[in-house]
Amino acid sequence: MLLAAALDLPLEQRHALLEVLVAVAAADGAIVAEEAACVESIMGAVMLHPEARAGLRNQLTDPPLWSASLAEIDGKHARTVLFLAAYVAAVDGAYDKEEVRLLRQMCKALDVESSLLEEAFIWVESGLNWMASLHESTV
Repeated sequence: MLLAAALDLPLEQRHALLEVLVAVAAADGAIVAEEAACVESIMGAVMLHPEARAGLRNQLTDPPLWSASLAEIDGKHARTVLFLAAYVAAVDGAYDKEEVRLLRQMCKALDVESSLLEEAFIWVESGLNWMASLHESTV
């Protein structure tokens, strides 16, 4: 449902969303395979054109300024942005303090309460636990 909400964004805002997610992945100084795969997956889910994907892949080594990209996204999509950003930050197994700092700055930039970010953390943890339980049941 969250990816469907992201897919409803106008194309320019979907691209800006992915730039924000790349910046979140890079916030701790390194983009690991899990983060890159997650961003790549979201690029596909929101149906970005292959040329746009190539440009975003290049940004994995030189991340954009997140605040400029975030400013391009309509504030009514704050929940989608924060939840996906929290997911990207956690996908490698833990939130780095720089990732959390960036997520909190994003809350301020989006002019939303920090409780929305706390909801995102709970949603991510729940989802990751669910995925882990599926893996455990197949082992």
